[in-house]
Amino acid sequence: MAMIRCPICGEKFSDTYRSCPFCEEEEALRQGEQIRRGVSQGGKRVAGRRQPSLLSPMLILVILILAALLVYLLYGDKLAQTLFGESAGQQVEETIQPDGQEDGDITMPEDGETDDTQTPPEGTESEDTTTEPVDPATLPETLTMAYLGSPRKEFTMSVGDDPIPLTASGGTGTYTWSSSDDGIASVDESGKVTAISAGQATLTVTDGSGKGTCTVIVKAGSGTSAGSSSTSTGSGTLKAGNAVVINGGNGVRVRSGPSTNDEILATIPNGGSVKIVESAGDGWYKITFVAAGGVTTTGYMKGEFLANQ
Repeated sequence: MAMIRCPICGEKFSDTYRSCPFCEEEEALRQGEQIRRGVSQGGKRVAGRRQPSLLSPMLILVILILAALLVYLLYGDKLAQTLFGESAGQQVEETIQPDGQEDGDITMPEDGETDDTQTPPEGTESEDTTTEPVDPATLPETLTMAYLGSPRKEFTMSVGDDPIPLTASGGTGTYTWSSSDDGIASVDESGKVTAISAGQATLTVTDGSGKGTCTVIVKAGSGTSAGSSSTSTGSGTLKAGNAVVINGGNGVRVRSGPSTNDEILATIPNGGSVKIVESAGDGWYKITFVAAGGVTTTGYMKGEFLANQ
């Protein structure tokens, strides 16, 4: 066995090697490989590859596992809902489509919610937000009208009389009052009846499920006669003092001056009480009356719509 000097690196090596082991080692290191060298049993120097290190792959794997765990802890619920929740919901929705409808036309309500479009069960009524007016003529007569505690089916009053307060009993206790002719007798929301002009009217009270009726006969008051339009007193003129509005149909307008061109202050219904102050000429009279809010107001009205009391 002889020793040979390598012409490249200058190292000596045994002639049993085909090439310089030192040069091979340098070449392996240049390529990023790790080489280990060993010595054979016979004392000869041999070269071999080092075992690759597992530290780097294991470290990368641990880092990936930790990153995945962190993502799951932070966004696991949202990811599960996105990946599985919507997909499952779409599958359920597809299985319930009626014949002739495309997917997506119907959405199943979530637990605890009801479908607004479903048909109510038998024996129940669907909610109706519109309220149809009730015709009192179709209601049964289950309510009773009374005056001073005495039931009444008919009574008489005169124009200029104080309003008569009626009461109702039976039903729900929530009543609506009306008159068949407000030009003869009017009734307010509390059941107070006012005589307007001579004639006959039917008063009705209803609670929405039943009704009660009563006839009122209105006679002409002082200074008037049934069917007459005369407004003069025995002397042929109106006198200062208390008076009542007559012959006005649905009411008579009070003006700010003795002319139809003047401003309208109020409208007083037939039977309304006023006080004549003085004549304003040309058939007009200066009057005082109680306006809205209980304020005494001065105005003017034609004498043909007034009668002394």
